[in-house]
Amino acid sequence: MDNAPRVVLPQGTYVGIVLEKSRHFPTAVEAFLGVPYGQSTAGENRFRPPKRLPTGVTNRVRVYEAKRVGEVCPAMGKVGGGFGEDCLNLNVYRTAGVVGQAEKRRRSNGPRDEEEVTKEALLPIAVYIHGGGFNMGNGNERNMGSFVSWAKEPMIGVNFNYRVGALGFLPSAVTAREGLLNLGLRDQQLLLEWVKENAGAFGGDADNITIMGLSAGAHSIGHHIMYYANSSTPAPFHKAILESGATTARAVLLPTHPRHLIQFREFLIACNLEGVPEEEIFARLREVPIETIAKASRSIWDLYEPSVTWPFQPVIDGPNLLANSSTAADTPSIIPDLPIHSWRKGKHLRIPVLTGFNSNEGTVFVPANANTNSEFRSFFRALIPGLTAHDLDELEKLYPDPVTHLMSPYRSVPSDKGRQWARLDAAYSHYAYICPVLQTAHFLSNMTDAKVPVYIYRYAAKGNWGTANHGDETPIVAHDVGFLDNNGGMPGLTAVSDAMHAAWSTFVISKSGNITSTGLTKTGEEVLQWPEFKSPFSKEEEKEAGQKNRRWLWGLGSGDGPSGDTGRILVFGEGNDERMGPDNGKMAQGVAALVKTLSAFELDACRFWWSRIELSQGLGKREGGEEGDGPVKAKL
Repeated sequence: MDNAPRVVLPQGTYVGIVLEKSRHFPTAVEAFLGVPYGQSTAGENRFRPPKRLPTGVTNRVRVYEAKRVGEVCPAMGKVGGGFGEDCLNLNVYRTAGVVGQAEKRRRSNGPRDEEEVTKEALLPIAVYIHGGGFNMGNGNERNMGSFVSWAKEPMIGVNFNYRVGALGFLPSAVTAREGLLNLGLRDQQLLLEWVKENAGAFGGDADNITIMGLSAGAHSIGHHIMYYANSSTPAPFHKAILESGATTARAVLLPTHPRHLIQFREFLIACNLEGVPEEEIFARLREVPIETIAKASRSIWDLYEPSVTWPFQPVIDGPNLLANSSTAADTPSIIPDLPIHSWRKGKHLRIPVLTGFNSNEGTVFVPANANTNSEFRSFFRALIPGLTAHDLDELEKLYPDPVTHLMSPYRSVPSDKGRQWARLDAAYSHYAYICPVLQTAHFLSNMTDAKVPVYIYRYAAKGNWGTANHGDETPIVAHDVGFLDNNGGMPGLTAVSDAMHAAWSTFVISKSGNITSTGLTKTGEEVLQWPEFKSPFSKEEEKEAGQKNRRWLWGLGSGDGPSGDTGRILVFGEGNDERMGPDNGKMAQGVAALVKTLSAFELDACRFWWSRIELSQGLGKREGGEEGDGPVKAKL
C-alpha cells in the first residue's frame, strides 16, 4: 500500500496501482481507475445535465481505492455486469515515478527552487474521447496506459465514459423545450473542465491539454472547437487530434427534423409511454426501470442501423432551434448553429489540429449485399432525403456503376459482398468522413487572423476484406503490443505503429503542436518530415464550390490535382496487409509512412459533397431553401 500512487482531490485521497514495466509497457505507468468526475446520472439526475461533484475543503482523511475501472454508461441494451448509471468516471494514466521524483527534488533543493522544479515537472495531458456512433462505446476503447508508456517523454493520459444512446442524446421538440439536448456532450465538457481544474493534483500541465478522439469522439471534438470559441468559459484544451471525424461529419440536424421526431415517438412507444402528455414525459422517463430505457434505445438503434440514419445523435441547439415549431424557446447552445455556418463565420477556436481518415471508412456501415444501381441510389436518397434526381445523376457519374462501366474502379469486391459494395464504400467514405476531415483542415489552414499547424494523415494498412476500415488505427496509435503480436507478429504494422504513436505523442507533448519529424528515415540520413497541410481548395471556391469545371470522367479525376505544395498529407501503412493474416494476405510489410498529395478525384469528390452539405444539417434544406433538380451552387 505504501508504494501505491496517491492523489489528493477535493473528495478525498485516491490510491491507484502501478502497471509494471514489461514487454507491453516499456515504462511503468501509474494508474488511477474509476475516479468520478460527476454525480450519478440515476434517479432524478437521469435526463438532466450532469452535476458536478460536491466541492469544498479537501477531505484528505477519506481514502478511496482507484484500482478498478468504474461503471460504463448503459449502451446497446446492456445494464448490469459493469454497466450502470453511476458512470461519469475517468481513468488517469501517468508515467511512473516522475511526480514523486519532482517532490523529492523540491525538498532537496529548497524553497527558492520550488517554482522552477514544479514548472519542469508538469506533464502534458492527452484526453481521449471514445467513439461508437453516440450509441455505444466506453473510454477503454483506447489503451491509454500503452499510449503513455511508449511515449519518449513523461506524460498523462485520460479516458472516460459519457452517456450515450437515448440517455445522452434524445433529440425532439419536447427535449429542446426542457433544455435537455446533447447531454452526452455536456458530460464531456464537465470532464474536460474537471481535468483542467485537477491537473495539478496529478502533476499535469493545465496549460498543455490535448483532446483526441475517434469517430463520434472526433465529431464531439469538432463541436467543442466551435462551442468554446463562443463561450464565456475558457477552452479547457489547447490542441486537438480528430481521427475520422469532424463537426460537419455525417448529419447534424435540428431536433425538430422529421427523422428525430419520428425516432423520439418510436422510443416512447418502446418505453410504453405513448400518449403521455408532453409536460410529463421526462418525469415518467425518470421513473421507468433503466432496463426498459436500455432495451428501448437498442430497439430503435437496430431499426435504423442498416440505413445509417442513426437515432440518438447530437443536434443543433441554438437559440432559433424551434423556429419551425409552434412553441419556440431558447435553450443553452452546445451546437449553436449549422456547423458549416460556424466555419464560414470564423466562430471556432484557433488551435493546432492533427486530423485524418482511413482509406475505406464506409466498409463497416454500407449495405453488404447491394447489387444494383437502383440500390445505390436508394441508399443515398434515404440517407440524404434532400438529394434531387439531378444530384443522384451526378453522384452516379462521380462513382461509376461497376456493373455497367468496365473502367469503374469499384468492380473488385470480396466474394461475400454485393457488386455495389466498393462503390458504396467510396461514396459514403467521402460523404461521412474524408471530406468533412478535409473541410476542417481547409478552414483552419486558410485562416488569416491566426496561424496554427494543421496535419492530415491517411491510414492505409489493410485489414478485413483487404481494406483500411473505420477505426482500424485504434491499437496502432496506442502502440498496443497485445494487438501487434497477432498473426505471429507483424513487423511492418509495428513500424507503422512506431511512426503513428511517435507523431501523436509528439503533438501532445509539444505546447506549440509542431511535429518536427516522424522519426522515420527516408533515405540515408534524411528524416521524413510531416508537412503542414495547405488547402488545395481556393478561397474563391468557397463562393461557388467549383461548379463550372467539375471533372467527373468515371470518378478517375481527369483534371488537375493540387498545385505546388498544397494538399500534402502523410500516408501510414501503404501496401501493408499483415492484419489480414497469412491465409488471406501476403503478410506484406508495406511502407510505414510516406508523403503523398491528394488526387484530383478526391478534390472533385469533396466539391460534390461540400456543395450539398446543408442537406445533412439543420432541416436538411439547401442554402436559401432552394428546391428543384437543376445544378447546385453553394459555398464550401
